[in-house]
Amino acid sequence: MQKKHSFTQHCRILLALAASLLLLAGQPGAAEKQAAPTIGPEATCAACGMYPHRYPAWQTQVLFTDGSSSAFDGGKCMFRFLLNMPKFTTAHTAEQVSAVWVKDFQSGAWIDGKSAYYVIGSTEMGPMGKELIPFADKARAEAFQQEKGGSLGTYETIDMETIKPLMGGMHMKKM
Repeated sequence: MQKKHSFTQHCRILLALAASLLLLAGQPGAAEKQAAPTIGPEATCAACGMYPHRYPAWQTQVLFTDGSSSAFDGGKCMFRFLLNMPKFTTAHTAEQVSAVWVKDFQSGAWIDGKSAYYVIGSTEMGPMGKELIPFADKARAEAFQQEKGGSLGTYETIDMETIKPLMGGMHMKKM
């Protein structure tokens, strides 16, 4: 025999389900579940104006709560943007960033930029010189660092002082 639920019991079940979904949405990693959009040939770097589509291995992007995104030709430009958003955009604030995507240097797969490990200032040159090179795995980042030099950092440790030394002697890498 099937048990009947009252209207009040149905409401409680629905409220509990809705509360669970809201709690899950607020958990770390929820924003990273957003898929990284494809960066098209018309997209320009929100910091320097280059075309990230031409440098697929170096692409990074920031997604916002309104569903829009900003593309970059490398981590250096992305962090310049994130650390000084008012200089680059009036349309969004740091609080509206819902996900940060970077490409793992070895696999080329999109990874969560907030949990990536970055090799900073190695001998490996990006589209405009020295770069922040992302890895999903700390051991792989350390192995790369031992081979190519630089220092190791995380999303939380990168600031403008980290980026300034990467800015000198920039050159545009030929495609």
